[in-house]
Amino acid sequence: MAQAFQSQIVQQDRLLPGIHGLRGIAALAIALYHLNHIAGIAPPPFFEFIGRDFSFGVHLFFILSAFTLYHSTASRTSHAGWLPEYFIKRFCRIAPLFYSVMAFELARQIVSAGRIITDFSDILLNITFTFGFFPSAGIVWAGWSVGVEMIFYAMLPVLILTIRTHRSALMLLVASILISHYTRTVLHMQHLSMNPQPRYDWSHFAFAPNLCFFAMGIYAYHLGNACKGSVLASRSIALFAVIVIGGLLLFDAGRTFGEAGRLDVLIWGSGLTALCVWQSNSPSLFFANAVFEYLGERSFSIYLLHPIVIFLSKTRLAEIYAALLPHLGPGAFFVCAVFVLGLILLFAEPTYRLIEVPGIRLGRKLIARNRAR
Repeated sequence: MAQAFQSQIVQQDRLLPGIHGLRGIAALAIALYHLNHIAGIAPPPFFEFIGRDFSFGVHLFFILSAFTLYHSTASRTSHAGWLPEYFIKRFCRIAPLFYSVMAFELARQIVSAGRIITDFSDILLNITFTFGFFPSAGIVWAGWSVGVEMIFYAMLPVLILTIRTHRSALMLLVASILISHYTRTVLHMQHLSMNPQPRYDWSHFAFAPNLCFFAMGIYAYHLGNACKGSVLASRSIALFAVIVIGGLLLFDAGRTFGEAGRLDVLIWGSGLTALCVWQSNSPSLFFANAVFEYLGERSFSIYLLHPIVIFLSKTRLAEIYAALLPHLGPGAFFVCAVFVLGLILLFAEPTYRLIEVPGIRLGRKLIARNRAR
């Protein structure tokens, strides 16, 4: 059984160590994925799944987000004032760091180009967190997922009041899969038909194609509650997660299912959902340990900062890789990974302590003040 983790930002009675550890794994996976795609550092052939599949760490974040919000909010809907408290918590959790990184990017534009090159309309969309409705309106690197998350945050109160049972969660899941599959296919076809073809495929970054992952998180919450206390159910779900995720990492599912409306995305979603249920009920030391929980506690800082750190250090990373390649071969990738992860954590630690934690504490103070009225 996993040892209790003392979180500074999650109330102890609501902390799920396995889920916290999965956040750390998701952040680590995305950083390694971008080490390959931003810095151009290729992993060894046997580990090619790092540059192929580790982007699904973002989708794992979506599933975990829906799961944890249900876990922390569903039991509070009978309390007076729960709705404004929910929005205060979400804003104070996301806005301080997001605005800080956005300000850094605008300052970088002034230094490099002598002016802010981002349109004022896009700045306004980012300040109001409505940029998720518009292609290419994001300012923060890798911040597209925040735009998607914010749309879900706005929907959650309605969902949490209407999706209350395992059956209704399953119905939502089926409907969301159909919606996501259809919109992903249509948007991808539009992307292919455009001339010139945009750099980024909106079918990956839009909210509707990602709706199913939030529904998977909601379903994971209800399925986890239904399976509590059942050893057979927990072991079956764990086995399913291991088989699906292990199989996806060993075999390129995108090559087989990628043309069929990205069915590989849904297969990944099923494995990640099972992983979430497994770790919520029976956390294992492989996921719920001091390292991954530490990373999970700082996962938002790691996520928003990692593309900046990798981009600014890619020249040095290329030098390290070239120097080690004759001695370690493609294994030099892992030395570069350790180097860049160290850099990311060097910057993520102060942003976590000086921006994230104070922002969460501010939210709690605002809620306490509102309750005292």
